[in-house]
Parts: sequence; structure tokens; C-alpha cells
Amino acid sequence: MKIAIIGAGAMGSLFGGLLSDKCEVCLYSTNTSYVEAVNTNGLIMTQGDKKYVKKVRATNKAEEIGTSDVAVIFVKCTGTEKAIQDAMVSSINKDTIVVTLQNGIGNVDIIKKFVPEDQIVYGYTTLTSDRVAPGHIEMTTIKEVDTHLCPISDSVMPKLIQFIDSLNAVGLNASIPNDIDEKIWYKLMVNASENTLCSIFKINVSQLMIQTRESFEIAKQVIYEVSDVARAKGINISREKALEHVMRVTRSVPEHVPSMVLDIINKKKTEISSLNEAVVKEGKELGIPTPINGMIVNIIRTIEKNYDKTID
Repeated sequence: MKIAIIGAGAMGSLFGGLLSDKCEVCLYSTNTSYVEAVNTNGLIMTQGDKKYVKKVRATNKAEEIGTSDVAVIFVKCTGTEKAIQDAMVSSINKDTIVVTLQNGIGNVDIIKKFVPEDQIVYGYTTLTSDRVAPGHIEMTTIKEVDTHLCPISDSVMPKLIQFIDSLNAVGLNASIPNDIDEKIWYKLMVNASENTLCSIFKINVSQLMIQTRESFEIAKQVIYEVSDVARAKGINISREKALEHVMRVTRSVPEHVPSMVLDIINKKKTEISSLNEAVVKEGKELGIPTPINGMIVNIIRTIEKNYDKTID
């Protein structure tokens, strides 16, 4: 299969690097230093004292991606529309499956503006990866976790089955579950609590959820509110199950630093709009209070709006 990774950050590189063992992969990134590093030295993937170097093609030119069987969107939500437009230059045609494994909710609605519904697949993964340097990632998941995919139409395309087979062949543990929306909301609970709070406090997930009682108490309230909104939408996730899930994920990636932390440090736009902000919006529509999520949104937005005024 020909696979295009649209947004070769830490997660895109993880998937692209592993898939390159079985598929023809192109890593697309607008980061010139990343592209140069991968094309010169290969994609470096480490996990503790283990090191792997993957010879895979990278480009920052949309016209060089080339036609693909599957285009996997791995950009942050703020870049989804531009990423789809770039991919459509040479990668996406009427036979291409477009897969989003992005964080949060709302990305599918953006993709549908450009791609027919019968070509779109949505899902999520609980793997994690951290950027070390341009062209070098650290794989931070220490336990077996899952990747779930589902077409937004009722039809499962042959190429999707082939793609899932490729994912499983390289250890990415993929499947098509019946409860994909529930699983996406479970992941949203992880992202809405850990990505945002780790960014505010500049700590990793274990420091947030296990080592510091005070931050755990804040995160717990965020998770409970997301659970309340999910149940109001008909997705049966209790507060207790939600918290158990987040803690289980935390223990599987103890040293993980969410990418939003680096966004804040590097003074970039975050994906808050597809996380806590989306939860607040859903809560208002359903009549479910989300005051803690609302406060998190205001804190992140305040940080973003004052990047150039921050006191060192």
C-alpha cells in the first residue's frame, strides 16, 4: 500500500516509521528541518536504549507526496483544513481513504467539506510518542494499547481492511469496533485532562495524575464533566469508568509529555478548540454544566493571547 502521513509530528512519525516496514510511506511536514533530517539520516525512533532508523521519504512540498491508497491526517485541529487542501494537491483522489486519528472532536466535519463521506475513516489511538529533535522521536508507550478505526458510512472498504492488516503487521493493534464513539470520548477524557493540565503546569502525565494530589483533583473534575456530557449524548460512560480509563492510560505512558506542552513552550496555537472547548460547547447545547472545563479553556486562551507579553 501507498500511505501518506499528512502531518509528520511525533505521532505521524511513529505510525509512518512503523508502517514503512510493510508499506510505501511518504511523510509530509511543513517543517523543513524535519524533512531534511529524515531524508539525510533516516527517521530515528528510540525507546529507552533501543534505537531504530527507518529509511522513509519525507517532503514539505504537497505536489511531491504522490497518489496514496490511504492518507492519514495527523495534524492538530488548527491545521486540519490546510492539511486536507495540501493533501488534495497530489495525494487524495476518488480512490483514496482519508483517515483521521487526531485528538478531540470536530475534525471529521472539516474533512467532509473536501472529501466525500464514503472515503472518510475516523478513529483514535492510545499510543504516544514524543519529539526529541527534528527527525527523531521517542516511543513512550510501555504497554500494549489499541488503535480503532471506523468508516463514517456503513460500508467497510477493502482498502480499509488492507490498511488495518498493515497496521497489525507492524504491531499497531488495529480493529474496527462497534463502539467507536464511546472509545473516542474515552480518549477525549484523557486529552481534555492531561494535555491541557500538563501544559499549564509543565509536567508529565505521571506527575499530574499520580505524583501530585492537588493536580489530580483538578483533573478528576475535568474528567467527571466530560463523562457527564458524554452520558447526556447517549454514550454510557460513568464517572468511575472514565477515571479508571484515564488512570490506566496514564500508567501505560508514565513519562509521556503531551504535545500541547511543547505548543505552550514554543508559543504556538494549541488544539484546545477540539478538546475542552468542544466539551463546553456540547455541554451548553445539552444543558450540562462544565465550569472546570470552561476555566481550563480560559486559562489556555489567556496563555495563547499573551505569548509575547509573558514575564520571564
